[in-house]
Amino acid sequence: MNLNDLSLFIRVVETGSFTSAAETLNVQKSTISRRIAQLEDGLGVRLIQRTTRKIKLTLEGRELFDRSRELIGQLEVVRDEIAADSHELRGRLRMTMPSELGTMLMTEVIASFIREYPSLDVDVELSTRAVDLIEEGMDLALRMGPLPDSSMIARRIASLSRGLYASPGYLEKNGSPKTPEDLAQHQCITLVKPFDTWRFMDWNDGEPVTYGGQLRTNSLSFAREMAVEGTGICRMPRVFLNNLVEEGKLVEVLTDFTMTPTEINAVYASRRNLTPRVRAFLDHMTERLQNHPWISNCA
Repeated sequence: MNLNDLSLFIRVVETGSFTSAAETLNVQKSTISRRIAQLEDGLGVRLIQRTTRKIKLTLEGRELFDRSRELIGQLEVVRDEIAADSHELRGRLRMTMPSELGTMLMTEVIASFIREYPSLDVDVELSTRAVDLIEEGMDLALRMGPLPDSSMIARRIASLSRGLYASPGYLEKNGSPKTPEDLAQHQCITLVKPFDTWRFMDWNDGEPVTYGGQLRTNSLSFAREMAVEGTGICRMPRVFLNNLVEEGKLVEVLTDFTMTPTEINAVYASRRNLTPRVRAFLDHMTERLQNHPWISNCA
């Protein structure tokens, strides 16, 4: 049995299709199909029933996947540790993170990481959805805010300070809030979450404040741009504002009060040991972020 072919088989099952596996591994779909066929020929059994849209495992395929998945994972850890001992990481690091976190904060971190490890390939998926790391073959996810209960391991990376911002035009028309109580009379741009609460650490014992507003969104970038357009007041990590405050397009309000920060967490699957690739990226990211002016409590 060729272990490389077995690894490809596991990746096909994890991603759900030959096409997805090919995109994940950056190889031709025909190559994966041919090598899976070689694996089946070598074993003398059919592993996958192929259809035009999805795959279905045979009984033999399910047994092989269940019994070999953890073994291949352990072999990958051994390979990475040997590579780490030689000071040259190889292979592919797959990660996912929110779009705003990627484009507004992590570009320099990832660019410098790639320069430091030129033999390591890096895949980055920017998405607002909660990616299933195991099912989609991801090594790592960076997530902002509270984490849902799961079997994943989470490591807090840093805290981002936040503020409330509005355009000069909005404030001229509607006035500036003087206390958190005043937010109930303003147009506040909030996130589409069941409990998107705004809290101040030094107001009403940190209890949620009441706010008004018509607009909700799942995108911090969209909220920011709508605030620039004068639609309302947005809550935003300060690091995401770039030069909008310096350019006079946004003004911070309620500066006498301190909003609760939001956390960045690194999440990875608990079924595997932390690989040298992931460990190297976490260490590199922490080092790069620890001196950032609007980031605190780096792990």
